[in-house]
Amino acid sequence: MTDNARSDEQHWQSGGSGSAIGWLLAGIAVGAAAALLLAPATGRELRHAIAGGFRHTFGIIGSRISQQAWGLRARGSNLLSFTRQPTHKSQQS
Repeated sequence: MTDNARSDEQHWQSGGSGSAIGWLLAGIAVGAAAALLLAPATGRELRHAIAGGFRHTFGIIGSRISQQAWGLRARGSNLLSFTRQPTHKSQQS
C-alpha cells in the first residue's frame, strides 16, 4: 500500500460519527433525488413517502443517540460512586 493510499485510509477511518452522519444525510439526499426522478407517483404521494423516510431515518438516529446518552449516564454514575468510595489507604490511617 502506498503512503498516499494509507493516508487516505487513515483520513476516512478517523472521521468518527460526524462523518458517518454526514454520509447518511448525503445518502438520504441522493435517495430522495432518485425517487423524484424515477417514481411514477404523483407529487403529493411522493412528498408523503419522502417525508416518511426522513421521519423513519431520523427516528432511528434519535433512538441511537438516546441509547448512547443513557450509556454515558450510567458510566458517569458508576464513576461518581467509585470516586466517592473511600480508598483502602485512607481507611488504614
